[in-house]
Amino acid sequence: MSALERFGHWVIYAAVRVFLFLVGILPRFMAYPVCEGLALLVWLIDRKHFKIGMVNLNIAFPEKDDGWKKRTLRRSFQQLGDQVVEISRMPRLTRQDAMRRVRYEEGRGLENYLRVHEQNRPVLFMTAHISAWEFLPTVHALYGHPLSFVVRSLDNPYLERWTAGLRRRAGNRVIDKHRSIRQILRTLKEGGDVGFLVDQNSQEKEGVYVPFFGHPASTNSALAALALKTAAPILPGFMYPTRRRGHYVIRFYPPVELVRSDDPEQDVVEGTALLNGFIEEVIREYPHCWLWGHRRFQTQPDGRNLYQ
Repeated sequence: MSALERFGHWVIYAAVRVFLFLVGILPRFMAYPVCEGLALLVWLIDRKHFKIGMVNLNIAFPEKDDGWKKRTLRRSFQQLGDQVVEISRMPRLTRQDAMRRVRYEEGRGLENYLRVHEQNRPVLFMTAHISAWEFLPTVHALYGHPLSFVVRSLDNPYLERWTAGLRRRAGNRVIDKHRSIRQILRTLKEGGDVGFLVDQNSQEKEGVYVPFFGHPASTNSALAALALKTAAPILPGFMYPTRRRGHYVIRFYPPVELVRSDDPEQDVVEGTALLNGFIEEVIREYPHCWLWGHRRFQTQPDGRNLYQ
């Protein structure tokens, strides 16, 4: 990396830190409208991600009119603003504050996680870019249940170092996606839990084509393959907002045990499709909370580019 590139990374890092500091010192009743307003401004001027979001919404909800889709996309941008507020306060987040603002869903909550640990088995968590997804593992750790989670390192080394420290603050561990398999297997062997974000587009060499909103979606198959290899149960878990701004609910579905057959490759495909179903269910319930601006259907079996 050249000196100019390092300087550019540092400038971006400094700007992000200053912005988050300023957001962090605002009272909550001011911070949420400010960040939602900035997100709304981005929604108005960022035509690239607006177009991507509308393509995704046309695929996922063809029965809805354009007005509904635009409102949903606008609200999804505003949800990102809410997440910025949560991130700005994570360095000072206490267990008491987390428990005051975040609860587990009744009937689909902590009991499903504890059911697995009563059997002394590690958990493979699965989540998606829904609502304040960065907040989810931190809150779960503050409730007393730290985990390791697999992430792609940021290109900016200064932001990467700071973000990794923030993610570890509550006792979680970060596993680099590009050097992950051995560390994941070691963590599971030691009885630790490992989390994955699995709702983004994958290259063909990393994924399998399974339905997502009735459309072929190249989906990372590593989680299903790990579950079949280790016999560890998968716990689909998501965070979604309540009507009270800054308050959230954590949902854990019952643990999923993938079925082995005489066809390991087909087992991975069927397992991955099953997991996509949980993500789709939550998005249908809270469509404004998903990250619609990602090219989820970029890789297609016939090579088409749906986003042109």
